Amino acid sequence: MDKWKGKVAVVTGASAGIGSEIVKDFAKNGIVVVALARRASRIEENVKDFPAEYGKVHARSCDVTSLESIKETFAWIEEQLGSVNILVNNAGIGRKATILTENSEVDKQFADIINTNFTGLVHVTRHAYLLMKKSDDYSMIININSVAGHKVPFFSDGQQSNVYHGTKHAITATTEILRQELIALKNDKIRVSSLSPGVVQTDFFTTGKFLPEDVRMKDHAPALDPSDISNVITYLLQLPYHVNITEVTVRPVLEAF
Repeated sequence: MDKWKGKVAVVTGASAGIGSEIVKDFAKNGIVVVALARRASRIEENVKDFPAEYGKVHARSCDVTSLESIKETFAWIEEQLGSVNILVNNAGIGRKATILTENSEVDKQFADIINTNFTGLVHVTRHAYLLMKKSDDYSMIININSVAGHKVPFFSDGQQSNVYHGTKHAITATTEILRQELIALKNDKIRVSSLSPGVVQTDFFTTGKFLPEDVRMKDHAPALDPSDISNVITYLLQLPYHVNITEVTVRPVLEAF
């Protein structure tokens, strides 16, 4: 990871779970981290005891569902840090509901899922790319996807995961589209990867906001730890600049769905 020491990384959804672990590992390797989340105070709490030799962590409040918030964030990054070398699109949410429900309250829930998981990812990536291109340095975009972005399991009781799977399938397609656009631009310095975990032990599955309380997927398999995902990201970053692993699927042993 020495080649990334002193470089600037942006991590969305950085206040907890996978994002928090990525921030810690990046800082431990001397990377300057812009850690983004709606709850910047929680990021500050997480990093307050980091050793002095760690890379600087800038905790910033950013709502990825708001284009204005994204623009303000990247204007600050350009002014204060100059560039971006690593982007990890990690922000993501899910909610319990069916698309065909008659409950009008899901209108906002579905909009939040789409804007957090997909639209926000696209806007953040566009603004990060502009700074990557300006710096003309080796850079990497890593989209935290999901096994849900490659298949849709069937539950006979009708409790599906609504638009969540659709947003993750969109990330799979968008990652490949970005790769092809970079080819068309003859940009050989920016790589893009999709990282698709199975179940990870985070509050995503314990808040009761996504799947029913029995959390059926976890009944059928153990869960990964957030550090497992961060370790995979470290592996991707350590590869030579000419190597681009475009899709990684990481599942706990015996995962059955």
